[in-house]
This record gives sequence, C-alpha cells and structure tokens, in this order.
Amino acid sequence: MSFSVVRCPLSVPRRAIKRQKGFTLLEILVAIAIFSLLTLSARQLFVSVIDAKEITRSNLQRLKEVEYTMLVLEQDFRQVVDRGVRTDGYVSTQSLFSDDTMLNTDDQAIAFVRSNWRNPAQQLPRSELQRVSYRLKSNTLERMHHPVLDPLENAEPANRELLNGVNSLKFRFFYNSKWHNALQDSGQLPEGLLIEMDLQDLGRIERRFLLPEQWESA
Repeated sequence: MSFSVVRCPLSVPRRAIKRQKGFTLLEILVAIAIFSLLTLSARQLFVSVIDAKEITRSNLQRLKEVEYTMLVLEQDFRQVVDRGVRTDGYVSTQSLFSDDTMLNTDDQAIAFVRSNWRNPAQQLPRSELQRVSYRLKSNTLERMHHPVLDPLENAEPANRELLNGVNSLKFRFFYNSKWHNALQDSGQLPEGLLIEMDLQDLGRIERRFLLPEQWESA
C-alpha cells in the first residue's frame, strides 16, 4: 500500500506583502495648487526684477543726458568773452543778451559770444569766436550757433537739441554780491550766471557758473 505526500503551500506573512499605494485625487490637487502658487510667485518676482532693471536703466540714461547738458553749458559759459554784436559795421557795447522775443523762445533765453572754438591751423574760413544762444522750444532745451561770428540779418543758425522734457528755463545774473532776475545795464558782464530748469521727471534743478574773468582771478 503506497502513500503520497501532498505538500501544502507555505503561508506568507501579511507584513511581507508589499502593498501598492498611489496618491489620492485630493493630494494631487493640493500638489498642483502649490506648484501653481510657486510658479506665479516666481513669475511675479522675475517681472519685478525686469521692471526695476528697466526703470534703473531709464533713470541712468536720463541722468547722463542732464550731466551732458550741464557739461556743454559749462564749456560755453567758461569761455564767454565780452564781444558785442556787429550791425552795419558797428559793434554794440553789450555782449550778453537775454531777450525772449529776439530768440523766439517759449521761456527765457540767452545769447553770447564764446572763445576757443577750435579751428586747427586756421584751415576753416571762420573765427575762433562763436556766437551761441540757448532757448526753450516745445519743452526742449536747444543750443544754437552761427557758422560765422557776425551773421547776416535773418540768417538761420545751426540748431542742436540738448535736453527734452523741460517745462521752464530761467536765468539769473550775479552783480555786486546779489542775484538779479534780469541783466543790469552796466555795460559789463555779470560776475556769475545761474540757469534753472524745471524737468518733467526730475523736478527743478539749477546750476551756477562763474564767468571767465572772475573764474580766472579766483
């Protein structure tokens, strides 16, 4: 008589069974919400950095324009000479003018003669003296000069736009330790000159210049 042995499969402990567990729908939605908030915050930060960089660049460019304008003004005013206007062979005793109507300006204006207008080896048929004027036209500070010292009547000057966004242009003149709003009828240059501009973005700025004779003596 034979017997057969039947082997039963071994029971596997429950702890040995690895359970597959995924994310619930709520967890997925929370993760998406957090990721969206982080992305939005990063985008806003990036946009803020770009805007700040653009504003800084624009402000620096504006300051460079103002500094360049002041440099041109300083170069002109430091070379002012006491040389009048020649009309019909007669040279006037007045050399500095601040006439609103004469220069067709929207505010105050100024005209004078400066020296050291470079003419290497005297090759150009002109003087080293240059007639210069400044005026305000359509919110733009303009510098004008003539190619010759004594131009013909109604001759058009060369026009150069220096600074835009200017609301007003004022000049003041220093005589005998006091500032005056108008030129004094003394036949002499003032000791100093003040230019004041009201800019649309930077507000009121002013610059004071010592005219050549006083600057050289100082």
